[in-house]
Amino acid sequence: MNITSIIRKWVRKTYMYLCYVTRPRREKSVFFASFRGQYSDNPRAISESLHEMAPDVKIVWLVKPQFKKYVPDYVTVVPPKPRLALKAQAQASVWVLNYIYQKKDGFYKGRNIFYIQTWHGDRGLKTVGYLTKRGKENYNNVYDLAPCNLFVAASDYGVKKARQGLLYGGEVIVEGMPRNDKLVNISDHIDEAAKIKKSLGIESNVKIMLYAPTFREESDQQQCAIDIASSVSALESGGEQWVCLVRSHSLSKGISGADSSVCRDVSSYPDMADLLLVADLLLTDYSSCAGDFLLTGKPVVLVHFDRNDYEARDRSLWVNPEEAGYLIAKNQDELSQILAKLYSYDHNAVDDKINRFYGTKETGRASGAVVERIIQFLKKANHK
Repeated sequence: MNITSIIRKWVRKTYMYLCYVTRPRREKSVFFASFRGQYSDNPRAISESLHEMAPDVKIVWLVKPQFKKYVPDYVTVVPPKPRLALKAQAQASVWVLNYIYQKKDGFYKGRNIFYIQTWHGDRGLKTVGYLTKRGKENYNNVYDLAPCNLFVAASDYGVKKARQGLLYGGEVIVEGMPRNDKLVNISDHIDEAAKIKKSLGIESNVKIMLYAPTFREESDQQQCAIDIASSVSALESGGEQWVCLVRSHSLSKGISGADSSVCRDVSSYPDMADLLLVADLLLTDYSSCAGDFLLTGKPVVLVHFDRNDYEARDRSLWVNPEEAGYLIAKNQDELSQILAKLYSYDHNAVDDKINRFYGTKETGRASGAVVERIIQFLKKANHK
């Protein structure tokens, strides 16, 4: 770490400390941040549940300008400008984040702040943190969870990943991923799904194939691995009408090679959880969204066209997908064959096998369980 980085880290921590010690003592506020500026994912689900259960609590969100239009009126929005964002965070009673600071970042958490880490990849296939090659080689480029008070998990596998991959030794609440509550209780969200589908300009009778590959560390631009036209054609051989939605990873700058005449790019859509709610089929590669989508009872197919190269260049896999029980296509021909006979598979049996493999513990009430912990903390906290 060079001298400039050391000074920047010191300034950041000192500024947060000064903001913390001068914070309003009686104000009960919760600071939310998702992917450093989105209004999405587990923090969004917890935030909305918190507003329902404790409307008197001030809700503060770190939000980039392009996502501000999606934020409810009751939320206090803070732009991702260091002076404003760090002050709001340092002065909040509770933090709810889905990304983890690296050791090189430098930040200060006061002793009377309750820090909840929801992460965002409970059942991902790939290694994380200290289990990756980069994590083993560069200590400052891996995560710092020492100040965290509560980690949110949704499976035995997720707890294991937190312990071994992120070296988290604190308390874990295993009630599910809050963003997945609606997927577990999907029958209660039919009207919401219809509104989302309509907002995407898709007719109610058209089925949705969602293609959502994970990012590649060697490039900030993702490549479309599948032949979308052939994939849709294989699906429509069954007599139904399909549309393909393409979603890039939040760390990527879009997907190249996706033919816009046969698909729609929804990478700018604010929340992946909404897209999983309306999709009828998910195609992904190494993303944790595969484990999430299983909860809907709908088909998931893993597209592993580049598995050897991915493990050599990016990350090794921590899970054997075949052993877990996933449907896997290793090339376009295999993918088209699977899609042409998609409903001949017993997807419930596939889902059950994979969930047993992970030790999935999705309760459908994860948001409420986390909010109960927040309320409990705020009642005990000293706000004098």
